[in-house]
Amino acid sequence: MTDLRENLGWIIGSAIAGIAAFLSWFYESGLLGTAVGIVIGAGIAYYVQTRTQDRAWKREYAIKTVEEVYGNLFKDMKTIIRSLEEKIYIYYVSFSKWSEFQQDHRYFMVDNNFRLRLDNFDERLERYSRTTLKLNDVLGKVVIEEVERVYGEKTNQIPQVEVRFMRGRSESSTFTELIRCLATQTHPLEIPKKIQSDATNPNLNLIITSIDNKTSKIPYSQNGSFEKFWQSCIKRMKEDQTYRFLVEENNKILEDARILREEIVKRIEKPWKI
Repeated sequence: MTDLRENLGWIIGSAIAGIAAFLSWFYESGLLGTAVGIVIGAGIAYYVQTRTQDRAWKREYAIKTVEEVYGNLFKDMKTIIRSLEEKIYIYYVSFSKWSEFQQDHRYFMVDNNFRLRLDNFDERLERYSRTTLKLNDVLGKVVIEEVERVYGEKTNQIPQVEVRFMRGRSESSTFTELIRCLATQTHPLEIPKKIQSDATNPNLNLIITSIDNKTSKIPYSQNGSFEKFWQSCIKRMKEDQTYRFLVEENNKILEDARILREEIVKRIEKPWKI
């Protein structure tokens, strides 16, 4: 042990001298530059390969997200926008695909900020749609009450209107519910022109099914009663708070839906830019 301690300095010094001699020879022989080049080249190749693999993985995952999530959301959003643009206010409008995605792993394939925006839009659209059901009840009550007031007919069903019109020499007819006519503020006599551009001479009948299930047809021309009935229904509808809310909210949600659609389009295009 004493000999080892006494010779330790000599051993360390010899080792350092040997390493120094080897490095000196390595440098003078030109192998140092070669080694450094190999190390740098290997490092660059590893970096490029890793970066390429990372881009390929990101692109593959982005394409999968487009196929499973954003493609479906785009189709759903187009349907929502088309429904809101019709401004009917009595139809339930659902963001069904996003509601479905919220229940499984696809919900987390969307980045957090955009996911929250879609959640908020879904909640707002759901609130709007629940209100459309309420408006259906409101307008149904208005129509039934006005039928009794104007025509003296008690009914437990929403009356329909039959519009007969001419197409050339042939007579045609169409039926619609008064609630839809009211919600869109479309007078029944305007319907034939929306269906056929060559429709002429529209003639309207109000079809009422009474409580005793007896059906009666009341001609439009009878004492001008239908116009009195129609204007009264329109007035009551426009005064209703539920209707006013839906008109205002429809415009706001439609604007949000169009913005979200553009955001979805950007995410669909993203894989091709990676």
